[in-house]
Amino acid sequence: MSKDTLSLLRESTIHNKPVILLDASGNAVSNIIDAKSIKFSNDSVFPRDTPTNFKKIATSADSSTYTLDTLIFLVQTAQLDNSAYFKECQARQIENVAIVDRRKILDFLTGKVSQLPNITRPSSPEKRARDEGSTTETSTKKAKTAPLKSEDSIKAVKQVISREREIVTRSSILKGSKNFTHAINLAKQLVLGKEVSANGRPSATSKPGASQPSSVNPSKNGTKSTTGATTATKNQKLSSKDKIPLIIVPAAPTAKFTLYNIKQFLEDQTYVDPQELRNEGLKKPDRVIVERKKPNGQSVPYHVVDSVAHFKQNDWDRVCCVFVTGKVWQFKGWKWEKPVDLFSNVKGFYPKWTSETIQSPISEWAVSEINIHRERRYMDRAAVSQFWDALDSYNATHKSYLNF
Repeated sequence: MSKDTLSLLRESTIHNKPVILLDASGNAVSNIIDAKSIKFSNDSVFPRDTPTNFKKIATSADSSTYTLDTLIFLVQTAQLDNSAYFKECQARQIENVAIVDRRKILDFLTGKVSQLPNITRPSSPEKRARDEGSTTETSTKKAKTAPLKSEDSIKAVKQVISREREIVTRSSILKGSKNFTHAINLAKQLVLGKEVSANGRPSATSKPGASQPSSVNPSKNGTKSTTGATTATKNQKLSSKDKIPLIIVPAAPTAKFTLYNIKQFLEDQTYVDPQELRNEGLKKPDRVIVERKKPNGQSVPYHVVDSVAHFKQNDWDRVCCVFVTGKVWQFKGWKWEKPVDLFSNVKGFYPKWTSETIQSPISEWAVSEINIHRERRYMDRAAVSQFWDALDSYNATHKSYLNF
């Protein structure tokens, strides 16, 4: 059976076999742009624009594949960085491979990996013959097997789900599920020196001369506070859209996280320089929706924006965290322009390289660090996990009315 172009190119790359570029007259040329066809060591000849079996996974719904000349040029320029590679592609009018695909393809073609999920394998003639030969047998089996009713299917699925149990790991145990808001309220009672009854008036245990607080705190006997009732009422009045958490990232092109790369970092757990995505020609979206996959299999949406120009009060209520660059002017025009006020109402995160040290004024802000290694991409997964742990802890205490 003849091999496909992707397999031939991989074999030639691994074993350093020559790949000959031929022009329209059949003469060998050295520049890919002058070639009309490609000849492999087994004398197989293909047009240079022959599609390969490598799908473009960077384009979500697009099922197209990279062409043969695109992958050959990628191998020829493997030593270049991303910026230089894109410039060479533009100069020679060759389609470039997306950043998220480039390293994967090179690893496959050079033999570092043997399988990739976005490589489609054509079915062989032998397999098609077996499939055709088994059609009659399959039809007979289907005729003997009674179809399962939809009600029975639903019942069977429910039985399976009822037997499922969430696996307890070291990480899940450390996350915890308790809310310590009552401890904070108890501390407030001790500091203020009074207890509050259910009707909102100071109880008999209040100390003489103690000032009356504007808000009502829970009493030691477990009565609910007015603040808790207000939060519960607010939670009931909010629509499903108003419960979606909102994340603000910087609009500055030099920031480590922008609307270009935040989705790939939080969903795919891989950091990509946003400047490289800009150079690739990607258009910046107005809003990004991040689908967070929780350990229990649940998918939770988060909205990400980089502008608050059209924010309403309910939008500010949804803001759970903000990525900061260290510049105070980032908060100009916000509801809370001063960092001390902002980070009293919103969780702050400061992304930095692992080799960097935090300088003033960031060292004086109540923000958490996100450490990113410049080269070791396998460390991104741990950084994303630490981010979600910190944000979940904050939301459980301060933004419990959101869906997170």
